Amino acid sequence: MAYIVKIDDREFKLEVTRDGSRFRLLINGKEMHAEIASPYSNNHLALIIDKKLYNIVFDAENRISVNEEEYTAEIYDEQVHKLIRTSPEAGRKQEVMITVPMPGLVIDVEVEEGESVKAGQGLAVVEAMKMQNEIKSPLDGVVKKIFIKKGQTVNSREKLIIIE
Repeated sequence: MAYIVKIDDREFKLEVTRDGSRFRLLINGKEMHAEIASPYSNNHLALIIDKKLYNIVFDAENRISVNEEEYTAEIYDEQVHKLIRTSPEAGRKQEVMITVPMPGLVIDVEVEEGESVKAGQGLAVVEAMKMQNEIKSPLDGVVKKIFIKKGQTVNSREKLIIIE
């Protein structure tokens, strides 16, 4: 699956596929390989990417630290990102289906049906590969339908929430 990763003011297209215990990354078409150096714990992940160690620390404010350098980061499903970029007004008038990018376990559902949400607001937390990923709203709107509940296992591209 493809993602758009925004780090500070730069955007990258990221594609991730699992290759046994390793991961194949395509970042703007450039191939790299990664493996988990230590299990995810307390918002910390250690990855080895092309034989170099990266210590990554996440916080709830979209801030990450990579080898002690601070960044602001956002991750969007490529299809949602295209909708936002090509027609923000159309996105506000239509339903947007939020799907889960990879299989995992729903840790929390942070909104309720009928609730107004702002772009960037947390909708749900899904744990995948021992990492907790907050799924955020790509736009301002209202939660029309929630398909998941806390403790539920979800598959890649499974429906999570509809926002209109």
